[in-house]
Amino acid sequence: MDFPRWPSVGLWTCTLALCLMPGLSQANAPCEGEQTRALSALHRIHREWPLRASGDPVSRYLQGLGARIVRFSPLGGGLAWHFAVVRNLAPNAFSIGGGYVFVTDGAMAFARSESEVAAILAHEIGHQLAGHFCGPEYGSSSPLFDVFAMQRHDRQSVGVGSLRQEIDIVKEQQADRIAVSILQAGGYAPRAMLDVARRLPAGDAGHLGDPRRIQSLQSLLAGTVSVEDRPSAEFQELKRVLAAEGALQ
Repeated sequence: MDFPRWPSVGLWTCTLALCLMPGLSQANAPCEGEQTRALSALHRIHREWPLRASGDPVSRYLQGLGARIVRFSPLGGGLAWHFAVVRNLAPNAFSIGGGYVFVTDGAMAFARSESEVAAILAHEIGHQLAGHFCGPEYGSSSPLFDVFAMQRHDRQSVGVGSLRQEIDIVKEQQADRIAVSILQAGGYAPRAMLDVARRLPAGDAGHLGDPRRIQSLQSLLAGTVSVEDRPSAEFQELKRVLAAEGALQ
């Protein structure tokens, strides 16, 4: 099946330099079979879900922010990163391995600052850097990791289209730890992760607002230096575009 190619240079792709930190996979590059599974999932996503074009203003904003986060973060491996926006108003974000990260229109609209968008991206990057797409349990199913997901049980798989979404509290917390380090290194406010968590109710969907997740984030942030959230003209323009499209609720 033919599907649109994602740009592989400039703002749309970053290659990270090797630098290990707590929770970071020693491999850094995709593990055996990961790229094949990621491309299989990518085919299904292009077939089943509406994605914004890479030249769309919202896509360009996300791609540029993702590139900056990667470039300013002391994390690494020989991995090309790809960021895309799903045309869906539910606040969500997920990664499929191989450096592919997706964020919905709803998540972009939900964010109140650029640091909050950065926190969403950093969490998904954290899953990749922690090696969460390796291991026999992933087989050919290419499970997704969801920044907002936290089910009532420690481990659960839920359906997302024809894919399965893997929910594991331990791995979510590992990704959080890496994400906090990414935000600090990039000059973004690490507290943005907690701000997002507190605004999302746990509810039946088991969002990031799960009390265990919030407590874990509070502990992580206790040892960080407070950073004032910096204003961003690009973020304000993003909000204007989303408002014009009716994506802001």
